[in-house]
Amino acid sequence: MIYDEIKNNFKNYNEFVLPDYNGYNFANINNTLLNLFNVNYNGYKLDNKLYENLKGNNKIIFIYIDGLGYNHWINYLSNYKPFKTINENGIVSPITAVFPSTTAAASNTINTGLYPIEHGLFEWRLFIEKYNMVLKSLPFIPVYKEDKKRFNDINPDPEILFNGKTFYETLKENGIKSYIISNSNLLKSDYSKIMYSGAKEKKRFDFLCEGFMILKKVIDKLKDNSYVFFYIENFDKMEHRYGPGSQEHLNSIKYISYLFDDLFKEIYGRDVSVIISSDHGFSKVDKKIYVNNIDKYLKEFNGKKIPETWSPRDMMLYLNDEDSAITYLKDMLNDSAEIMKTDYLLKNNLLGYGKLKEEYKSRLGNVLILPKNGNTVWYKYYENDIIKDNGMHGGLSSEEMVIPFSALNLKDIKNY
Repeated sequence: MIYDEIKNNFKNYNEFVLPDYNGYNFANINNTLLNLFNVNYNGYKLDNKLYENLKGNNKIIFIYIDGLGYNHWINYLSNYKPFKTINENGIVSPITAVFPSTTAAASNTINTGLYPIEHGLFEWRLFIEKYNMVLKSLPFIPVYKEDKKRFNDINPDPEILFNGKTFYETLKENGIKSYIISNSNLLKSDYSKIMYSGAKEKKRFDFLCEGFMILKKVIDKLKDNSYVFFYIENFDKMEHRYGPGSQEHLNSIKYISYLFDDLFKEIYGRDVSVIISSDHGFSKVDKKIYVNNIDKYLKEFNGKKIPETWSPRDMMLYLNDEDSAITYLKDMLNDSAEIMKTDYLLKNNLLGYGKLKEEYKSRLGNVLILPKNGNTVWYKYYENDIIKDNGMHGGLSSEEMVIPFSALNLKDIKNY
């Protein structure tokens, strides 16, 4: 069953889709999972009708497919047997991504149960005031080569990214065992060591087919009150490099479909719940726009100008003479992007509900540029800081913001 009409509930701002935090949103998956495990929770969960077929089951597999937009599920994945089977025997619904529509924000949300405003990991590039440098958040490394030595000399604590309770610790407190299955390189990162705290086991793979084999083995030994988190990043890589809808992207969809097909042949009919969702969709990069001559507006911190942060689909700037800078940028960009003050983000809860911690405030500049679909906007703080990708995300286009949420109880597949 496909609840396509849910899209009519999403609020729009010009051509943008806003995150529906008090209804259909990725950030409400954690409470939905707690609800399925009969654990008390605070805040919002997803509408019961999106997962009514899973009630009464306490073995849950959550498959997180990075970069899978709802339109890709409907237009591409649904052509393949395993996903046709999910459409027919399960429930598939469109929900909205968190904002920014980025892996950093979404991963920290699914790993903590917090909104982006609460956990502070908004985007890939973040200005960390304590170190006076821009870091790539999840790898926890400096963006610019000139900061590399100073970063190593400082030997910074990765807990500056996030210091709080993880979702897996919450599950553990409630007698639920959790298992993580992810790429080897990702599991080695400082971020993963922090964010997967509380998990019973962490399984790593080098090849996706290996990951599916590990998933099968974990499912075979699952007992009651178990949660499995399986992360797949292949779509995201292909869409960044070649663009959404490219032949390379479509081939990656075909490949993953074959892996799901093999998996379903072995596990269908079991009383196990499978939820599939994503962090964001993708915007194809049709036009790369570089703003120029804004150096005079950039704020300084400890004698150093603060570079642009976040991403070319949601460029965050730290600007002096804010109103004059915005007027200048509007004249330059014409109708290619929306420009908003970050006060607007906070007042309208675009980063979710909750209080912004003092230590996260420096990760927000005061002006945000949101390109319209197909556009990217960037400022070359350094000449070689250019946009190379053919697909990107982070913005508020429907392609980026509308993602799938599918719920399937394997016992509902009688014959595969």
